[in-house]
Amino acid sequence: MSVTFGERLKAARIMAGLSMDALVLKLEKRLSKSALSKYENGLMMPDSENLILLAKTLNVSPDFFFPKKTVELSCVNFRKKSSLGKKEVESLLERVKYAIERYIELETLLGLESPFINPLEGIVISKPADIEAAALKLREAWGFGKDIAIPQVLDVLEEHSIRIIEIDECDEFDGLSGKVNCKPFIVLNKNRPGDRKRLTALHELAHQILVFNAGLSKIYIEKLCHTFGGAFLMPVDILLRELGEKRNKISLPELQVLKEQFGISIQAIMFRAREHEIISAYEYERFSRFVSAKGWRKAEPVQYLIPDVSHRFKQLLHRALAEEIITISKAAYLSNKSIQEIEKELSLNDADSYS
Repeated sequence: MSVTFGERLKAARIMAGLSMDALVLKLEKRLSKSALSKYENGLMMPDSENLILLAKTLNVSPDFFFPKKTVELSCVNFRKKSSLGKKEVESLLERVKYAIERYIELETLLGLESPFINPLEGIVISKPADIEAAALKLREAWGFGKDIAIPQVLDVLEEHSIRIIEIDECDEFDGLSGKVNCKPFIVLNKNRPGDRKRLTALHELAHQILVFNAGLSKIYIEKLCHTFGGAFLMPVDILLRELGEKRNKISLPELQVLKEQFGISIQAIMFRAREHEIISAYEYERFSRFVSAKGWRKAEPVQYLIPDVSHRFKQLLHRALAEEIITISKAAYLSNKSIQEIEKELSLNDADSYS
């Protein structure tokens, strides 16, 4: 899809979270609001000096204003807190769109075509039993079966043609997802603990690959997506094997060991134990009050020890550099890093170069 310079200028301004008046001030009034309005509405083009000024002020490359192609996001699902305002949401979505554009451009430069195949195509979800079965079917389709831990979920998703993007974002954001040309993408807050990112990624995956009964409420669908994440990480067979069929109480040391082994939060484990009636509603409520009192809702005291981060984009970037498909300058643009940062990454390779 082709776009005008004005549309890209507006997108860059929104990414920066600036109104037109705020941009004028940030430019130290070197450009007027009238001039900016004419640029955005396609009535006038800046000269090279003002183009560079705008790029520097908005923290984008001049190339940003003249993309070869842009993308359209579809099926966007956004998990956010109510405190995240309209301007922040618009800024976030534009940054996500820009990140995906660069990801797709890198894939195109490398000539990579990897269509997404949905093993759950055609399944309609109406109740919790459906979601448990869907999670198990996906595990089996991807070669995991129903009784083993999955150490690195984000790598698994990327191996199956789901683009993962991690961004440095505020506390009000957990994750969002959508599709570009029918291919899913998932965006995560890189500042979240590993277990939370894993569950969020699977929750978002459920939104993108499952079809829910039209009669279900949005709130109930959210609960089912949460269940999907827990069921994928810890299927019921594992749950019953590790906890037993009935428990009066589950200790924190037990939960710690299970979290370290399966990469699922202690809260999500207890939620699943309640879903499958291993513990009573009273015991679950008692545990929830305890977690709240300890301030563990956002960050639990026990960490998942295996790093679970996205690797594919960085690997593709350095592959393109190694094959001299792109320059260091282009790599900096695609990764939204400085040339110095890319050179620092390359210095590790140069230290032990065999070429």
